[in-house]
Amino acid sequence: MTESPRDDHVPGLERPASASPTVADVETDEELDRLWADPPGLWGQLRAVQNDNIGLRLLLTGFFFLILGGSVDSVVMRTQLAFPEVGLVGPQLYNELFTNHGSVTMFLVILPIFEGFAILLLPLLLGTREMPFPRLGAFAYWTFLLGGLLYYSATLFQLVPDAGWFAYTPLSGPEFSPDLAIDFWVLGLGVAEVGAIAAGIEIIIGVLKLRAPGMTLTRMPLFAWAMLITAFMILFAFTPLIIGSLLLELDRGFGTQFFNPDAGGSTLLWQHLFWIFGHPEVYIQFLPAAGVVSMVLPVMVRHRTVGYTWIVASMVGIGVLSFGLWAHHMFATGLPTLVLAFFAAASMVIAIPAGVQVFAWVSTIAAGRVRWDTPMLYVMGFLVIFTIGGITGVMTAAVPFDLQVHDSYFVVGHLHYVLIGGVAFPIFAGVHYWWPKFTGKMMDERLGRIEFWLLFVGVNVAFFPMHIVGLQGMPRRVYTYPAEMGWQTANIVSTVGVYIVVVGIATFVWNVVRSYRHGEPAGPNPWGGDTLEWAVPSPPKEHAWTVTPIVTSRHPLWDQDDLHRGDPDVEQLVRGMARWPLRWRAVMAVGTANARPEEIYRVADPSIWPLVAACGTVLIFLSELLKLRPGALVGALVIGFAVIMWNRPTDPPMTVEEERAFEEAHGIPVHAGGSLVISRWGMGLAVLFVSIGFASLLLAYFYLRLENPVWPPSGTAMPDLGSFALGTVLVLAAGASVGLALRRVREGEVTGTTVWLAAGVVLGGAAVAWLFSHLVGLDFDSMTHAYGSMYHTLAGFLLLLLVVGVVMTAMMAVWTVQGHHDQHRHVPITNTATWWAAVVVIWTIGATTLALGPVVT
Repeated sequence: MTESPRDDHVPGLERPASASPTVADVETDEELDRLWADPPGLWGQLRAVQNDNIGLRLLLTGFFFLILGGSVDSVVMRTQLAFPEVGLVGPQLYNELFTNHGSVTMFLVILPIFEGFAILLLPLLLGTREMPFPRLGAFAYWTFLLGGLLYYSATLFQLVPDAGWFAYTPLSGPEFSPDLAIDFWVLGLGVAEVGAIAAGIEIIIGVLKLRAPGMTLTRMPLFAWAMLITAFMILFAFTPLIIGSLLLELDRGFGTQFFNPDAGGSTLLWQHLFWIFGHPEVYIQFLPAAGVVSMVLPVMVRHRTVGYTWIVASMVGIGVLSFGLWAHHMFATGLPTLVLAFFAAASMVIAIPAGVQVFAWVSTIAAGRVRWDTPMLYVMGFLVIFTIGGITGVMTAAVPFDLQVHDSYFVVGHLHYVLIGGVAFPIFAGVHYWWPKFTGKMMDERLGRIEFWLLFVGVNVAFFPMHIVGLQGMPRRVYTYPAEMGWQTANIVSTVGVYIVVVGIATFVWNVVRSYRHGEPAGPNPWGGDTLEWAVPSPPKEHAWTVTPIVTSRHPLWDQDDLHRGDPDVEQLVRGMARWPLRWRAVMAVGTANARPEEIYRVADPSIWPLVAACGTVLIFLSELLKLRPGALVGALVIGFAVIMWNRPTDPPMTVEEERAFEEAHGIPVHAGGSLVISRWGMGLAVLFVSIGFASLLLAYFYLRLENPVWPPSGTAMPDLGSFALGTVLVLAAGASVGLALRRVREGEVTGTTVWLAAGVVLGGAAVAWLFSHLVGLDFDSMTHAYGSMYHTLAGFLLLLLVVGVVMTAMMAVWTVQGHHDQHRHVPITNTATWWAAVVVIWTIGATTLALGPVVT
């Protein structure tokens, strides 16, 4: 057993304990603070990119949607169900309430709150100054906010969605939902999903590349591990949902036939695409909560985490296994027995890594000495409620049992035990735990205990009876029930429990307001924490760290007397970086596995263009909502212009010679004009996102192909293989031209670079023209049958990738002519070549599918 940490050990804040701050140190801190702070005033807030600002906005907006859609709706629904045949609301309004309640909770509350936690905390936890792409973080927030407002604007037009948070077809299709209500659901939440993916990319790169020197992967805080895995899951889960939503909106707005069985479509295709997102989404919400618990628990019990490696392995296991569970929700749809057996086994197996984490946490508690502060109370409440929810989840993994309780209140009770116990309680624990760090004040312990017991008792009173009434046969999503069914007592108890929960939430809100105004001063480390965030002042400085820490332990504040001692070369580097540069926002990137310093690069300054790009994104969705299709083109042009301005080259605030002087002194590359390492990761993840979207379209294509014995339908002409060969040659030539341009710029041949970029534009433009003319010349359209819908959509996807590539290449040519690219600074051309390499691969697979798909048996 490892030695317990010393309760009273807190090292110096940002310099060795033996050193005193000098006048130069104070002046440097002030200068860095001014450099990193967002501009003042309303205009400054619209341009804000600083991680504290963005993270706090995500948290507050998520809590706002929680109160609006999570609390108000549930009170009205439970009041309606308290007694038989109550007339408080009618069936239509009840359908709208449960649809809104589920949609808001799953899309606009839990994930944004945890992404807010991540963006707010990770720079402090990891020992860095900022997230890798501050403007991308701002874009993520604006799209989340505007998407949520677009969704909620349905209320103003009395067009609230009413098909459930899963929007099953054909109920959500044009036949049964002809008005705009479902369009608000698809398009409003679609914008928010774009924001979630953008924040996920930001988090992945932040965790993998922006860490303190010495913080290897095996020394990372468990919250960072949880958010890393969650962010990858967001990419793999939300992207199929976006593709599914696209297909649904095409059916609704353009008359395609993806989900129309009479035209070769399939209603189950929507369920497959949705639940590829829907079941991992539960674990996307759980893993960050587990990360919070793993941070709070060792501090509250004064003992190092037991089973760190096992917890990490179990998180990875959950992240992988969760994508093998989507048909867990489709046991009653008539799937083959072999398929049912596979998904039932996977649903049971995933309980193993979840159980590993629970046993590790319980072992940590047993090995330590518990301090019963409010964060610890919430952790214990989480362990109790989540364990109950996990047990009922394993029960529904058994197909015969699931067939009995499917769509009953048993499932409602299980879901709320998992989400409230497994997610909400850790959120409250995290707020209480980190509140002192970001406000400099403690939350009121007396109010904290009151709110906890109200919530703990309320949750169990509200949701445990639902298991019983579900076993008695009460179906979910009913707005009333006959008195003779015998369900009244359980429903009265559940309704009382919800009222208690609401009082608990109100107490929490009051605690937040009161503590912010009148809380006791906290100091830098009121809990005796072990991780890096407790080594900076409370609240932190704008730049977080003046001297970057050097990490040699999983618990640096418990094990290291000085956070700035280590390898002499690294020590010299971090102290040199504390005083240079002071004219631009410098961040250190490290090796992914070994955490050795790899690069110093310039992160983006405040900018209005993320907000403009978000407005363009919303304009596209809003134009489709109102069926003003030209507006979508305007939105696309706004996005294109905003992204160009967002990424346009600016003169670096220092010369190449100055960069090389620091490089020679410290042996690390300096890139004031843009990072090679971080941008490579960013483009790689963008390509991954596009590839997942493409794979989702292929899944839809081949699912429908297997559902239809005649493909294409009789009378439809087969694709022309020779024509596709011409298009493929053009795409390959365009990609090769951009690759040659990259080679030339690396060799310092600017003229050759421009020539090959221009060739790429011409060849790529020819490929775009060929594909467009090919689609126009087809003898079938997207509305006749599912084959036509799938053909045009897949080809349209390829066309979009080509257009993006041509625009990128054209801008590279312009910026090269303007003198922005040379042998030392050519990051954008590298990214453009990477994009074209991906386009070539995707085109080859996609064109082959379109050309040969009909002959595959």
